[in-house]
Amino acid sequence: MFQDRKEYRKNFNAEGQLFVGGETLQLNCYDVSLKGAMVEVSPGDLLTTIQDFEALLNEDRQAEIFVAELMLAGEVDIVWVKRERNRIMMGLEFRDVVHNAHKLWRKRRGYRKVEGFKAELFIDKERFSVEGVNRSVEGMCLKLAGNHPCIKVNAPVKLLVAELGLSALGKVVWVESNELVTRLGLQLVIVK
Repeated sequence: MFQDRKEYRKNFNAEGQLFVGGETLQLNCYDVSLKGAMVEVSPGDLLTTIQDFEALLNEDRQAEIFVAELMLAGEVDIVWVKRERNRIMMGLEFRDVVHNAHKLWRKRRGYRKVEGFKAELFIDKERFSVEGVNRSVEGMCLKLAGNHPCIKVNAPVKLLVAELGLSALGKVVWVESNELVTRLGLQLVIVK
């Protein structure tokens, strides 16, 4: 027996972020199913009009989503975009998302953008050239060659990222290292 697809969708309102076209946009999520969601997207600096979004879809339909209230994070495909009552609406199809808080291997409070960058890290009078793996408003993941004993959990750090115009004080919250490479997570405490 055929049933209307609306029976399989949940209507509510949750805020989140969508990383698409090189920028992070704010969104309101209104309608979610197991396979996708309908969202309203706030215009950004690069994507400001419906024409900008339509042009983007001709080039790339992939995006990354984070909705804290649902503990939903991952990759989506943009299926459609339209203007409705002066709002930019999008249909998203989940590609690789996690939406079960109990199985979420990393419990983050904000969206984490995957982005490579070069930085200088200072710990205990030591200076390290590091590579950024990803970043959020509250922290970032970095990697560098080798194993360094001064890099340990709760160590205070200073960070300079010239290409992002970022200077910050923070602390190390986790470390994974072997003889070849060290990866660490930073919590940013004071950002200048």
